[in-house]
Amino acid sequence: MKIMLAGQAYYREDNGQAVFTIRLARGLAAAGHRVLVLAPCDDGKPGLVRDDAVEVWKINTLALPHNVNISLCPGREITKALSYFVPDIIHLQDHYFICRPLYNRARKKGIPVVGSNHFLPDNVTANLPLPDIFKPTMNRLLWLHMFRLYNRLSAVSTPTATAAAILRKQHLLPSVTPISCGIDTNLFHPIARSAQSTIRHSFSLPQERTIFIYVGRLDHEKGLDTVIKAFARLYHDCLLILAGKGSFQTFLKDLCQKLEIASRVRFPGFIPKQDLPRLLACCDCFVMAGFAELQSIATLEAMACGLPIIAADARALPELVKPEKNGLLFRPGNVDSLHGAMDQFLRRRSAWKKWGQASRAGAEEHAMEKSVRRFLAWYEMAGSRNSGS
Repeated sequence: MKIMLAGQAYYREDNGQAVFTIRLARGLAAAGHRVLVLAPCDDGKPGLVRDDAVEVWKINTLALPHNVNISLCPGREITKALSYFVPDIIHLQDHYFICRPLYNRARKKGIPVVGSNHFLPDNVTANLPLPDIFKPTMNRLLWLHMFRLYNRLSAVSTPTATAAAILRKQHLLPSVTPISCGIDTNLFHPIARSAQSTIRHSFSLPQERTIFIYVGRLDHEKGLDTVIKAFARLYHDCLLILAGKGSFQTFLKDLCQKLEIASRVRFPGFIPKQDLPRLLACCDCFVMAGFAELQSIATLEAMACGLPIIAADARALPELVKPEKNGLLFRPGNVDSLHGAMDQFLRRRSAWKKWGQASRAGAEEHAMEKSVRRFLAWYEMAGSRNSGS
């Protein structure tokens, strides 16, 4: 099968959509399919390049602050890409600058177009300086902007049953199928306790202290101010790692200074993919306080590394975290609730191994190979529906 993927994120592996697109493209190619990705230019040189077994057609893009980019007038490059690579199906990853003109050209050629949704209005409005009274209106407008494209697709996927229910509640017209983003369970895996000391030393981490870790964007909807405030109340000898970058980073560092815990919190920045599995595996607990997660690849990666999880009881996170089985849940945005969960975790050391094993078992259900097979079956279904319409 010839499959074209497209979206506004590919080379920037600092957000879930980009990570998913890269892994799906490589997984489809490894399964024997030909894959071309339409993606923003990362080096100012548009045109065709090869990324391992995947072909990438790069489109001129203007990079803006806070991981925003705009692909200006992409139509010419899209037309050239469609002439070079005539796909059996096109899989959109968002509803922005590349995907809209691509859809219009594909439908004229009779090519079926499907899309995955990684979007919630909260991801946008939570990071805008808007009064709360205006946010419901802005959310409705953002949904309408997405549906102007996604209501025209042959089918839509989204990572979880929770995410699918959200789209159905918004009255999306095409059928919605939950398919996990998937993770590389060979790359992300637990390490032997005997190896933890060496790995901690390589990252200049203390040997005996309990380490809580978060990895991802340092943006408002991730709830990291709640994490810092809850952590500040712990009287145990612990370390907190907040790895990643984002618009909220300066505020979070200032908050640590204000609470006098800067020496107990580390901000290592973006962690390269070759280092991330080792860093996760040498920590003790992953904390995800985000209130707008449609799945959370970062949480799945931590689970695959055998970490217990403390997560907000919000959106799709309870699909991954089962209290007393592989971690604990807390009320989103509630400092007291998160502090209680972190304190309980520290007092339940005897359960850590069992919770970590359950996390690993849960992550294996999301192995990338399984997701690739599900996407291929979904493509076949959508293609058959399109040809029969």
